Amino acid sequence: MNIIRNSFTHLGTNGPLNGDIHKVPDGVKRKGIVVFAHGYKGFKDWGAWGLMADEFAKNGWMFLRFNFSHNGHVMPNIEDCSDEFAWSNNTYSKELEDLRDMLKYARGLLLVGESLIVIGHSRGGGIASIAASTISVDACVLLASVSDFGSRFPVGEALAKWRKSDRLEVLNGRTMQVLVHPFAFYEDFIANSEMLNIEKAIRSLKIPVLAIHGDNDQAVPYVEGRKLATWASNGKFISIPNAGHTFGTSHPWTQPKLPPHAEMATEEILSFLSKLDAKKEPLN
Repeated sequence: MNIIRNSFTHLGTNGPLNGDIHKVPDGVKRKGIVVFAHGYKGFKDWGAWGLMADEFAKNGWMFLRFNFSHNGHVMPNIEDCSDEFAWSNNTYSKELEDLRDMLKYARGLLLVGESLIVIGHSRGGGIASIAASTISVDACVLLASVSDFGSRFPVGEALAKWRKSDRLEVLNGRTMQVLVHPFAFYEDFIANSEMLNIEKAIRSLKIPVLAIHGDNDQAVPYVEGRKLATWASNGKFISIPNAGHTFGTSHPWTQPKLPPHAEMATEEILSFLSKLDAKKEPLN
């Protein structure tokens, strides 16, 4: 079953948001729209995200994946972080605004009776949970998601060194680029720490929340996923045995199908959404 993918550019609060929409095939009933937020040092075309999106489209879910405005991935080298200046000027606040813009855009594409779902991977999961607390969505799915942002910053002497140098270097292991966070990244978080509180956001949600985590995740421990589900009033946690942070995928992904762990995660999400769809009442 061939899935049609349409590229788009939407002008958001922080600049152009480039994405792809995976359309539901003819003859398959549309259930709604999924908006997907990628993770730290990620991008919409990373690994097998496109294949995962196709599986959702085959099951009736239009799938929208996009690049955050300041993730550094711009044309013509869309798979490389070629705009290092933009990357360095990214913040959690910008990503939250970007995702809110995308959810508003997707809501305008909904048909009567359809659902709007937000999915986030890793850092994108934290952003997704906060966005879901401020934009009306029907469910939130967190893939290998972080449970807080504050603990990921340096402390003590390392924080003081960063403040003085205005330069926190991180290695992009895929491209071997040395990328730089200015101290303004930390200052933005402190200034907006209340708004960027993941636990507070999830505890406020009345919608179903699904947290999926690999129990061999070396980047974000699976206990963080368990906490996310526990905080939700209607939360569910699923652990994928032996799965890592990217559920067996890597970049570039040249295989024609998803690896087993990513396939398991996709099936779990689709099962979760099928129960949501069964309870969905038509919109007035």
